[in-house]
Amino acid sequence: MRDRTAGGASVRSNCTDVLRGRHLVALEGNLKDFSLADMFRLLASGAKSGALHVVSEPSEGVVCFRDGEVIFASSDGVAQTVGARLVDAGVVSDKQLRQATGLMKIQKKTKASRRLGQILVDEGYLEAGVLEYTLREQLADALFDLLRWDEGELRFESEAPCDDHDLGFSVPVDVVLADADKRLEMWRRIKDKIPSGDTRFAMASEPGRKPADIHLKPREWMLLCFLHDGRSVDELTALSGYNDFETAKVLYGMYAEGLIVKVGPAGEVLAE
Repeated sequence: MRDRTAGGASVRSNCTDVLRGRHLVALEGNLKDFSLADMFRLLASGAKSGALHVVSEPSEGVVCFRDGEVIFASSDGVAQTVGARLVDAGVVSDKQLRQATGLMKIQKKTKASRRLGQILVDEGYLEAGVLEYTLREQLADALFDLLRWDEGELRFESEAPCDDHDLGFSVPVDVVLADADKRLEMWRRIKDKIPSGDTRFAMASEPGRKPADIHLKPREWMLLCFLHDGRSVDELTALSGYNDFETAKVLYGMYAEGLIVKVGPAGEVLAE
């Protein structure tokens, strides 16, 4: 994809060489030349296994594939593992996760092939459907972050080791991209009301609903606790530990309900 000829012929040739399993073991390029979604589809069509590295200084991300399906993704904005998510959600305990990890390490010595996710399901710690849902959510969060990058370098390493990230479950590329696209569509709606991380909010003096009709979720309560003096979206993201999409989505909902208002640097309420 670098050394691209007119009409992108070199790009297509290089991609085809990798997918057909010829001598090339790595594919390098730039997001300006080839979209991340198109790269995913090419890797899926070739049933490739390996790691796709995405670098947009100073940020980095990686997406792991097994037989053309996605098993793991991370970015600087989304680094939490599926196991950590399961523990945070109370689906499995930290002890159960440690026990499953221990079993996996023991099995490695005996050359057994069960992965962490398979062990969690086999031991009865959670249902396979719950694990698959959590994996899809983690992948969608990471890819939502990566798919917003306009510039960056791509490098796919065929057969690169991703064993440490393989739960034993995978998600088809079309499903992963559809999940991420839903977030991107929501993001576009959010940006109409919250154009930047500098947008500031404060609690409304007169909520749009009667107090008896207000039923807040834990994440809404969390953000409201930080809004007593008015804060920006970036400040709330840092304080809450949520990623920028999660923070903006919650604020968008509360703003639509009239529970919070936009304010200026001095705390003055801004007209819509």
